[in-house]
Amino acid sequence: MATACIINIYESYSDRGAFVQKALWMSKEIEEEEIIVGQPLPRWTDFPAPIVTYYDDHQLDLEYKDKTYSIKTGEEVKLKSSISSQQYGVTCSHIYCVKVVPTDIVYKGGWQNGSVIRQVLEGPKGEGQVSYPNGDKFKGYFHLNFASINGPAYAANGRYEFADGSYIENAWLVTSSDRKSFFLTGVYRIKHPDSMDSIAMFQRGKRYGFELTFRKTLSTFPPITHAKEWYANERIWHGPDESNDDPEVVDYDINETNPDCIRLTLRLRTSDGIYKVVQQGGRYSENKYGNKIYEPSAQGTITCPNGDSIDHYVASVCALRPYDGYVTMHDARTGKKRSERWEKGKMVQADEWKYDIQAAKSIKLPDPFGQGVAQANVWKDGHIDYGKWTYDGGTKNDRPEGEGVLVGDSFYHEGCRYQGHFHEGRCHGKGVFENTKAGIHQEGDFVEGVFQEPRAVSASIILHIRHGHRHWSASGSDDWKYEEKDMEAKLGELGLVGFNIHIARIENGCITLTRYGNPYLLTPGQTLNFSAEIEGREWSDGCVYDGDDYTLAITWPEA
Repeated sequence: MATACIINIYESYSDRGAFVQKALWMSKEIEEEEIIVGQPLPRWTDFPAPIVTYYDDHQLDLEYKDKTYSIKTGEEVKLKSSISSQQYGVTCSHIYCVKVVPTDIVYKGGWQNGSVIRQVLEGPKGEGQVSYPNGDKFKGYFHLNFASINGPAYAANGRYEFADGSYIENAWLVTSSDRKSFFLTGVYRIKHPDSMDSIAMFQRGKRYGFELTFRKTLSTFPPITHAKEWYANERIWHGPDESNDDPEVVDYDINETNPDCIRLTLRLRTSDGIYKVVQQGGRYSENKYGNKIYEPSAQGTITCPNGDSIDHYVASVCALRPYDGYVTMHDARTGKKRSERWEKGKMVQADEWKYDIQAAKSIKLPDPFGQGVAQANVWKDGHIDYGKWTYDGGTKNDRPEGEGVLVGDSFYHEGCRYQGHFHEGRCHGKGVFENTKAGIHQEGDFVEGVFQEPRAVSASIILHIRHGHRHWSASGSDDWKYEEKDMEAKLGELGLVGFNIHIARIENGCITLTRYGNPYLLTPGQTLNFSAEIEGREWSDGCVYDGDDYTLAITWPEA
């Protein structure tokens, strides 16, 4: 489907006969398939609507209120205007126009062909310009994103000019290699030469969310800041009380510190309270290698009067509610979140509720097993996440107290579980610890996180550690370097680079070590050997460029 014509409704003010302001108030795009000869023109806002009497690629004929209009491609014709009186001699006019547009996007500029770093990428690159069917124009520089391994990705930054004369000085486009997609995406300051600036959000070339028009000086008309809502280039507002009035702007903040990525924060008053709306977008350019990744994007967050919030990607909400697409819902009462999929205002799928890190308090707590302190996230219902462990049960002063359960995470402590008593945040009192993967079962007394081993050793056990390392890359490898030392066997993680090894149990004549939950038994006179590899940078095609190799030998010397 392609846009064939656009209904533009302009809002014009005059003060005692002197022209003050004219700006686009609403825009409705009509696709080719929607135009049917003999039928009313779709999306007309009142009754009666113009009747289509003829349409082809070059002309649209309409009959409206006993008049006929023949509109050629590229022309915009006024069909109707309405005038309403404001205070102090100010009048407001709404002018209804129909514009017929060509259906093709035209690109002229640099182009790349062929292979680049083991990839065949083809598409716009370098200086170029785009002409849109609705009269918009863009001129700027097209970038090739080498971070896209599974296919070509392009973006462009430059000046975007709207057909009505307004423009964006630093705009970003999402582009394609087929010369069909050149979509404006992000949050931008729009310059209106004859009126006030505004901040608006775009996705795939269309306005979504709230556009804020704000005064520059106290003498600017109209004298108040106001926000209007858009959905797919159509101006809408149906608030929680189903009213059609624009919400009142309580206050706003515009963060333009990064000229490539603007953040607009609004507080809007409706009949059921104040909503906070955050819209941000433009170019995001961070990655772990410090390279520039040109990825135009836009997203938003809506916080409701009751504290619930909705995270979304532009087109997913309408009138402060989930509408069409995926959103993340945050429940302020339970401190949990979930992903939901909506279709035309109805939820069709939802994930399970999970604890929401945004609702947690981040504090340092005693390690449950007596190994110093650990950074933890605490929820108001007593749930605690230590990163490698999660806790549910009684609490006091935001730490485990009384009966509770600790469960290990699936990566570091798969199959690990402690159920029993806690005191001052540590396992203390009667309890049961199990590591089903390592075959460990400890039942009895725990003192400040340490199980009171019935077969406890009578003296310290000294282990000998030999730790090796070398760095390698596509151009060659370094020599191995070794470090040797003695250390006392204590419960907990060994803390050696490249490994995740824990001493889980120390008995008379046997030490149990675990690595990613797997058990390893060490007895006097025995040596355990381990190896590890950590990959580093990658080529753009996914091949690894460099990395680090490690070896580890743990010996229990015989007495």
